[in-house]
Amino acid sequence: MKHIAIFCLCFVLVWTTPLQKSPLKKVSVKDIDSRIINGDQAGLAQFPWQAALFIGSYFVCSGSIISEEWILTAAQCIEGTSTVTVLAGIVDLNGTGAVVQSSELILHKDYDPYNFINDIGLVQLSTPLTFTRYLAPIALADNLLEDGLDVTVSGWGATVSGGNESQLLLYADLVTIRNSECTAIYGNTILDSIVCAESGTAVLKNICTGDGGAALVLDVETDPVHVGLVSFFGGGSCESGYPFGSTRTASFRIWIRDETGV
Repeated sequence: MKHIAIFCLCFVLVWTTPLQKSPLKKVSVKDIDSRIINGDQAGLAQFPWQAALFIGSYFVCSGSIISEEWILTAAQCIEGTSTVTVLAGIVDLNGTGAVVQSSELILHKDYDPYNFINDIGLVQLSTPLTFTRYLAPIALADNLLEDGLDVTVSGWGATVSGGNESQLLLYADLVTIRNSECTAIYGNTILDSIVCAESGTAVLKNICTGDGGAALVLDVETDPVHVGLVSFFGGGSCESGYPFGSTRTASFRIWIRDETGV
């Protein structure tokens, strides 16, 4: 099913399948004018794998450092452009860190931009990064993530629906849910290669525009593992309370290894 552009946030698509709830429109989280909703401010070196992706002078998405020369991100973040600039080792988008141009951008060959399927991509850097306590890679999940687990997401996305990107890196703790719960909301485009998460507390926490490609991380304080890539949210608003969807890292572990050797 072809989805309407990101700027049309208010429409609901109705399916005709009996006994199935009408799925909400899924909205891309890439936005050049783009927050983690009700997030906390990250400290320097708290998320050393976090990278900011720019097209020209405009911030577009997050990515994760997985080696000296590779950044993992969502396909939607690098689709339609030939080059991006990566800024890493910072929490402030105006801060001083490593600045590297891309040498190659790789989208998954089966990426479906309308249903956010196979929403995964890679950025190869023209110059290798030098790791420090502020800039370091994150391990990638080999096993599929279970339901009901606490995960953490961080990004520079908007902090209110329709707002601009956050100047400072923010993070929020969330909980994964069963795919059947997500399918009941969004329809049968929720494949096994997608994992959904939502706020696990009465206080709404969510991703927003500009958080595309951000890592969903398990055991963030002890042994951080990259388990998902932020892909879409629903309900036409970051503050709708609906769960958001991420690309499951483990589902593409072989693809990542084949493309990068990591």
